[in-house]
Order: sequence, then structure tokens, then C-alpha cells
Amino acid sequence: MIKYLLLILSFSLPIYASEDPLNKIDYKSDYFYSFYVEIPAGTKQKWQVNKKTGILEWEEKDGKKRVVNFLSYPGNYGFIPQTLSGDNDAIDVVDIDESVLRGTVKKVKIIGGLYFEDKKEKDYKLIGIDPNGTFSTYETIDEILMDKPAVLEILRNWFSSYKKPGKMVFFRYISKSEAIEIIENSHKKWKKSQ
Repeated sequence: MIKYLLLILSFSLPIYASEDPLNKIDYKSDYFYSFYVEIPAGTKQKWQVNKKTGILEWEEKDGKKRVVNFLSYPGNYGFIPQTLSGDNDAIDVVDIDESVLRGTVKKVKIIGGLYFEDKKEKDYKLIGIDPNGTFSTYETIDEILMDKPAVLEILRNWFSSYKKPGKMVFFRYISKSEAIEIIENSHKKWKKSQ
């Protein structure tokens, strides 16, 4: 019985206790960026990598496990490792493909993003695409906007609405080149912090 429990634990532990995904996973390889999934598409539990321990944990607020009080996440949600944005968190990414397990690291191509302000602070939500997934033929946000505008409308509306009304304010879409520049600058900021 104990052997079976240890075997089960050995398969589940890497999902929640991988080696510091914020700092130990390369942010990029060749054309693709690494994407660490904290919240799988279709779920509501708010998980986040602890900045001090590097362990993926179910976030708590006022002693309660956090669950988004809205519709489930419209895509896999997480971050690009080895980056620091303006709020000193890693750059946020939403992957618009099929749901994957929490703690998965996958390669994505960045096609652009959404520019929000949260409490008057910049809050970028970059859009990643699985190079072998449903949207793999798209290279830029403009292509999605022209061919599948509802995808961007869903993302914009979801992020504008999942918190209290007026908290997240959408300003504009971010082009692929601007998104890449944001990632590269945030990687430089991360390198300086090491």
C-alpha cells in the first residue's frame, strides 16, 4: 500500500513542487517562449508560484483558498519565466489552446497581447499560441483580429469583468513586436535582479 502511495506522490509532486519555475526555467528557446501554467483553462482556482519558495500554491486571501468568482478562465493562464514586469511579477500570458495540467511548462509563440490598467498600473496580458495547436497558423494578433475577432473579444471581456467592475480597464491591443519588446525588456530587468 505504501509503495503505491509513494508512486502516486512521485507523479503528482513535480506538478506542484518543480524547481523554482520563476528563475530556473529558461524564458526562451529559439523562436518560442516558455510558458508556465498556473491556472488551466476552464478552471477557477487561483494558483500562483510563491516568489520566495518557487512552489506552486493555491493562493489564499483572509485565510480562504481563492476561487475566481466569475466564469472559468478562458485559456491557460500563467507566466513567462525569468521575466519581471512593472509590478515585479513575471509577465502574464494567456494561452488560447486546450487546457493542460497545472504546473505544465509548454512552448508558445507570442502573437500580441492586451493592455489593461489595474489600479492605474500597467497590466499586460500577452497572448500565447501553441505551435501545434488550434491557432498554430496565426502569427500576429492582427490575423486573429481579422479572422477570429470573437477570440479577442472573449479575452478582453473576461479580463475586464472577472474582478470588481472598473478595476481592470482595457486600453488597447498590443502588437506582436511590442509584446516581444515587453518580454525582452522584462527579461533584462529580471537579469539585473539576480
